Amino acid sequence: MDASKLLHVLNDLSETDESYIQELIQNLKSYIRNNNSDEITNTIQEIKNEIKLSTIEKYNKSDFEILEKIGGRNYYGKWGEYTLDDILTINSYNVNKTIEDLQEYADDRKDFTDRIERVLDDLNELGIKIHKPSGNNFEIGLLMPDSYTHKKIPFITKDLNRWDKIFKTFKELNGETPDDSELNFVSNGSLQFFIDNSPEVAVCLAVAIERIVNIYKKITEIRVTRLKLKELGINTTEQKSIEKQEKEILNNEIDKISLDIIKDFATKNIEKGRINELKIAVKGHVTYIAKCVDGGMTIEINSPEVNEPKTDGKAASEANKLKTDYDKILKQVELTQKSMDVLKTIGKTGIDIVKYLGNGNAEDENENTETE
Repeated sequence: MDASKLLHVLNDLSETDESYIQELIQNLKSYIRNNNSDEITNTIQEIKNEIKLSTIEKYNKSDFEILEKIGGRNYYGKWGEYTLDDILTINSYNVNKTIEDLQEYADDRKDFTDRIERVLDDLNELGIKIHKPSGNNFEIGLLMPDSYTHKKIPFITKDLNRWDKIFKTFKELNGETPDDSELNFVSNGSLQFFIDNSPEVAVCLAVAIERIVNIYKKITEIRVTRLKLKELGINTTEQKSIEKQEKEILNNEIDKISLDIIKDFATKNIEKGRINELKIAVKGHVTYIAKCVDGGMTIEINSPEVNEPKTDGKAASEANKLKTDYDKILKQVELTQKSMDVLKTIGKTGIDIVKYLGNGNAEDENENTETE
């Protein structure tokens, strides 16, 4: 676990008013003891409001893994709500046991938050800086579990090279120089690579991911239905017909995503011949991203901190530009967050939808489409 990412998570957790939460828990115990139902309901909701940090709810996998490793999952966000509900319902018939469990929860929570404050002080005193994307850049994370890489260097380097090509293509589409990707941060455990990219590249990838996930969910539903029909004895001809439709849907959707990305993101100054090459490249990239998702890779897009600009004393033209730029980056943050939320809904992967699409190596077969 990297200290700079740990500091980022601890800093978020320290936003809670722990003394107020402890006060609410003590009040709740008193209301339960006196069977004051109205105050019980109100206090439970107030505790949940305090522990439901919006920052935690938006965590991507790498940050949530840190929260789990340090033992804080059950104190914050929806998991904190689940924990509180469990305490209040498991022994609801036994008031004394419920009060005892609430006190134990309060003690454990206080011990955890005290340790957070001590570690925060130590990390800050040591000069550790919070890990975050630089400037207005978005950080794209590629989290590769051992089941994906098999701990083999050739697999890892092949994936990183392919993702470098994806970033270069998306940069070119948006009118940026297709420079080599630079690793901003590397973490171990499951291998985690983080690369800074522009907001435009991040949004381009976010759109592709969201659309791929929606296809994945659709094909998963078709696959499950087909297997149920097989169990019910539907004849082979009908099963093959459904499988053929599954393949057609998948190929058509991949084509549509690729064309939409070109339509929505390609700058007007790219020459027609190059656009045709990029269409082939983008289709290969979309297929490859689907393969990565299906293989168990987690793709993250972490947005920068966005602060509303100060326009006092600025000329009208400058103030308007600052406001326009601020609104634009907020919209980009919103789009990428929506994509990450959709990705979290995928559930179990590994249904091998890309068997109909080859290996996603359209570029390997058409080397002239690569962005050098």
